[in-house]
Amino acid sequence: MNKRVYEILKFIVEENGRTNLKELSIVTKANERTIRYDIDKINEIFEAQGVSLIQKQSKGELFHKEIEEISIFIKSNFKEIFFNEHRQLIILIKVLFQGEICISQLCKEFDLTRTTIKTELTEVKKILKENALELEVSNLGLKLIGEEGDLRNLQLKLINEYGNTILEKDLERRYIYNFIKEKYLNIDIAEIEKFINYIVKQLNTVITDETYFILSNYILIMVKRIESRNEIKKSNNIKFYEDTKEYEVLKKSISLIEANFNIEISNFELTKLTDYFLGCSNFSLSNLAYKEWLEIEILVKKIVLQFKKLHKVDLSKDETLINGLVNHIKPALHRVKNGLKLQNSISKEVLEKFPTLYKDTEEALVILDELLGIPLNEDEVSFIALHFKTALDRWKSRREQTKNIILVCGYGYGTSKLLEQQLKQRYNINILDTIPLNQLNNIDFSRKIDLIITTLTTIEIDIEIPIVSINTILKEKDIETLDLYNLPKHLDKVSLSVIYDTISKHCDINDKKFLVKDLKVILDGKIIDDLKERGKKLSEFIQADVIKLRQKADTWQEAIQVAGELLVESGCVTERYIQTMINKVEKYGSYIVITNLLAIPHGELSEDVNCSGMALISLDKPVYFPDKKPVKYLLAFCGTVSKDYLDALTQFLELVDNCDFLETIEKSSSPKKIVDTIKKYEFLSKALSY
Repeated sequence: MNKRVYEILKFIVEENGRTNLKELSIVTKANERTIRYDIDKINEIFEAQGVSLIQKQSKGELFHKEIEEISIFIKSNFKEIFFNEHRQLIILIKVLFQGEICISQLCKEFDLTRTTIKTELTEVKKILKENALELEVSNLGLKLIGEEGDLRNLQLKLINEYGNTILEKDLERRYIYNFIKEKYLNIDIAEIEKFINYIVKQLNTVITDETYFILSNYILIMVKRIESRNEIKKSNNIKFYEDTKEYEVLKKSISLIEANFNIEISNFELTKLTDYFLGCSNFSLSNLAYKEWLEIEILVKKIVLQFKKLHKVDLSKDETLINGLVNHIKPALHRVKNGLKLQNSISKEVLEKFPTLYKDTEEALVILDELLGIPLNEDEVSFIALHFKTALDRWKSRREQTKNIILVCGYGYGTSKLLEQQLKQRYNINILDTIPLNQLNNIDFSRKIDLIITTLTTIEIDIEIPIVSINTILKEKDIETLDLYNLPKHLDKVSLSVIYDTISKHCDINDKKFLVKDLKVILDGKIIDDLKERGKKLSEFIQADVIKLRQKADTWQEAIQVAGELLVESGCVTERYIQTMINKVEKYGSYIVITNLLAIPHGELSEDVNCSGMALISLDKPVYFPDKKPVKYLLAFCGTVSKDYLDALTQFLELVDNCDFLETIEKSSSPKKIVDTIKKYEFLSKALSY
């Protein structure tokens, strides 16, 4: 028994006993000859177990008259299929819910070698890493480490994904859900449901079935984690939560959970639970909005990117801003939704002193208006504008510390960029222009220019700005000369990777994560943290095989179909994902049309997504999305819980905004030209970031 046999039998049941070799070949992605062999194998097993055989008819047609017999057969043999085909998932579940695993025990359970188990563990570790969790060596084998909140989030994602009531007819998913519940979360769910019903009644609200399911699963996880003495030990915005009606009701009622399960629930746990109920109370009729409440970080990043387009300043790497907005926006959404006002109004002062900043902030927050269904008031916008104001001040301060440089080179574009990269690696400088000598007289010297650096021996020009001659490849003598001009050095801070690599050369490091964490604490303000992981680059997603140019489509649905087929062909999604993308536009309108002629269709996290991916197409003529929005270029994408596509998506939008990328696509005669443009942009962006 294997998964393909299961898929064949399942499809026969779904088709009421009638199918054919061609249909099964499409469903299983196996050739018809393989399917014939599988049918023979199935019939041998059926005969041995007294099950009616699958009848082979003319032209590859197949028929089974007793589909109930097949259903019973699948259920009785499903455990064997499940354990053969889902080793990684089972190991992940064991790690997440047991906290510790033994490799020898896994070898025995799956009847596999240590090498094979270690290969499976490599993939499990990747999933854990994507969710800020790790495995470390312990006395028993491998132990899960990470923040309690991150661990619960991944547990919740798993049981929400496989326990979705909409998919209850899917035997495979239901088996996984029951496997988790029966083995690791086997407590009286009825008591939890009574508690939720009571709280919802006290709050006088209505919640969807999906939201109800999320709440019950989270409380189930919370109870089991507290029973095993694993508790939430920190919480942001405690004062905000304590002032809400949800917190008040939960605090009065939480003894029901404590008494039923013989546990004590701390105030940190209570505020975390309040957050879940607060989201469902504020957005009870919209599953999409409820999910966005729980993943407010994604909303904040969208807001910051929108602010960049309006204010022309990139603050997306300012972690202080991101964290500040994350902590501010949930309370702001709650206040506006419930008609609560801030005690201290600052809108008058902000509007008078920073009118442009206020306007850009207001426009960047449109995404929140759509979530709420009503606009944020002036006070809320003003407070968020101040977050942007302090971030802009930080950005300006960093820029003012730099020196403005004109670079005069006589050896062409490539060597100029090479010299730029060397200079920027060593010095915190702002290179205003890189020009040949014949363009020097055209420079606007009214600008603040601190130094002219050149690879030429002499420059004759009547100006008071210092001129320094150096080699294209910097030598020690060149560096000594440049140092005379007090250029601020990057080496005022040491690279964290250099420190770590030096230590690792002379010592065995048992725990990289904790060593790096301690180094950050000890050397705070004296290091450049270059060990922080980034998402995948755009070029890792957009390659020639996922680009199609000048495609034909008469409707926006057909355009999405063309782009979606590329995602299917690349193995990133199933065919069903394409319809999901179309359904989202039909339900929510043209929100995916983000600029003139460009749309970025996408679906949601689901079982139809195998891995993150992107597909890029251009059309021979525009199609019109709802509200008569013309689109000629589509970037379809899909993502997993790792969100490894976010940096690449940001990079794509930067290309469109700053580099006339849509024009490049229009003029390109082949996908290779587009890929080369992306790689060139990535190279230059990296060089200029040093």
